[in-house]
Amino acid sequence: MSDPVQTALQHQRAGRLAEAAEIYQTLLRADPQQPGLLHQYGLLHYQAGHPAEGLKYLQRALALRPDPACWCNAALMHMALGQAAQAIQAAEQALRLQPDHADAANNLALALGMLGRLDEAETACRRALALRPDFAEARFNLANILKDRGAYAVAQAEYRALLQQRPDYVAAQVNLGVVCELAGDLEAALAAYRAAATLRPDLTMAHLNAGLALHKLHRFREAIATLREALKRDDTLVAAHMAIGQSARELNDSATALAALRRAAELAPEDAQVKAALSGLLSAQIPGWHFPMLADTARNEAFAAALDKAVQPGLTVLDIGTGSGLLAMLAARAGAERVIACEAYPLIAETAQEIVAKNGYADRIAVIAKRSTELEPGRDLPKPADLVVAEVLDAGLTGEGMLPTIRDALRRLARPGATVIPAAAQVVAQVVRLPNLRAVNPLREICGFDLSPFDKFRNQSAHGVVRLDHEPYEALSAVLPVCRVDFANPPDWVQPQQMAWSAPILRDGTAQALVFWFELWLDAEIMLSTGPDGAMRHWGQAVCWLPEDRPVQAGGQMAFRVTLADTYFDFAPA
Repeated sequence: MSDPVQTALQHQRAGRLAEAAEIYQTLLRADPQQPGLLHQYGLLHYQAGHPAEGLKYLQRALALRPDPACWCNAALMHMALGQAAQAIQAAEQALRLQPDHADAANNLALALGMLGRLDEAETACRRALALRPDFAEARFNLANILKDRGAYAVAQAEYRALLQQRPDYVAAQVNLGVVCELAGDLEAALAAYRAAATLRPDLTMAHLNAGLALHKLHRFREAIATLREALKRDDTLVAAHMAIGQSARELNDSATALAALRRAAELAPEDAQVKAALSGLLSAQIPGWHFPMLADTARNEAFAAALDKAVQPGLTVLDIGTGSGLLAMLAARAGAERVIACEAYPLIAETAQEIVAKNGYADRIAVIAKRSTELEPGRDLPKPADLVVAEVLDAGLTGEGMLPTIRDALRRLARPGATVIPAAAQVVAQVVRLPNLRAVNPLREICGFDLSPFDKFRNQSAHGVVRLDHEPYEALSAVLPVCRVDFANPPDWVQPQQMAWSAPILRDGTAQALVFWFELWLDAEIMLSTGPDGAMRHWGQAVCWLPEDRPVQAGGQMAFRVTLADTYFDFAPA
């Protein structure tokens, strides 16, 4: 070769492609029929990422002189263009001219693999290795083919043999991790991915695959840290954001989970798995009863009517536990000058603020992501509230903390004599027989087997919840009043109080439980009941089970000791 050719080759090998191209162009203008120069100039185009242009020069070279190396490189360019069949023909032509051309055998294997002809591809790879036993790329391709064929153990052996020969072969480390994972050995996969990341700290895939393996191993904190390393290099990795979201959810870190899954949804808005993960996280943020509660027309209309009556222009309203923001907007629509709506869960508060703005009340309703007990007078509330509305209730009336919440609000956040909605509640109760549910309260014999040890998983709280309109039951007493709770002047039951209460029995039978519910007075006129025939259908009734079945007779009395506490009622036989 002449000195200019040598100079061009040096530039080309060093990646100085523009300098090499200038020399090749000068030489080819002087003599365009030099196959060696055409070959090298074609390779230069391939190096520059232009395989189609490079292939044109190789074809000109081959027309002048059939050459196995040129055919071999033509196979590479055909593959780069997705032309597997043409690549096979080019590699086979090279091998016809030079049967011991290991690179051509390897390229043939790659092209056959592109078409899924894996048996033939394996044969071609083994031919390349027989010709050149230390041919690292051929062994890598062989291992990949074995992986694709599902021969995981043999593929692992080939990757490990290659890594003994070439410990710095990063792609082999990554693919070793992949095949170990496919074989079910996550620890070995993780070790391989970490080895790849050590060799190439900038290799995004190594960090990504290691993080995904850690997630599958339930090592969630490590998974999040490792996946964040991948995202430092490429923030568009949907799989990384998804796995961070799922790992954070397992760690009960809802904020991190939400941020990650929202980013995944931005990147892949139509991905079904992303949609399902985000929806599952969001739905877990609120109890399922929110939706049937919002669908309770009687409840909504009653609160709207009570607020219409109570709200006067210029009033400041405090809405405790705003949820969707419905009661706050009803107060604003009724004419409140300012509504402070507090919500303990930040994501729900954020959504309530969105709803408030969407409905045009952002100028009058402020949603604060705090519990009412955390609100600061003068800062969160510009002035004491004139009206407090709160529906912090459960089937047993006080289980959600209504009493301490209202006491605190009236003491710190409201003016003296402030209106409270609801104003009061009347608790009523009834002695019943509940045969179906009795079988699992407590859990005893089922189908002839003693399942009582499983009873430890039953809710052992003071009361459960039942829907009498859905369950067969027998009323053994009338529905009788137990006590009245005035929310404008809430009782102090921080220390539980006890009272005696008895129910006259109307008919012979077997008493199994005491069921109670409440009549909710929003004001002096508007009342809703949570009873089986009441207007509020979404709560159900509270049930306290008797320790043992008790025979009762008409005309008798059944006495109870009632415990009144800030967060529960309990009825125990006296």
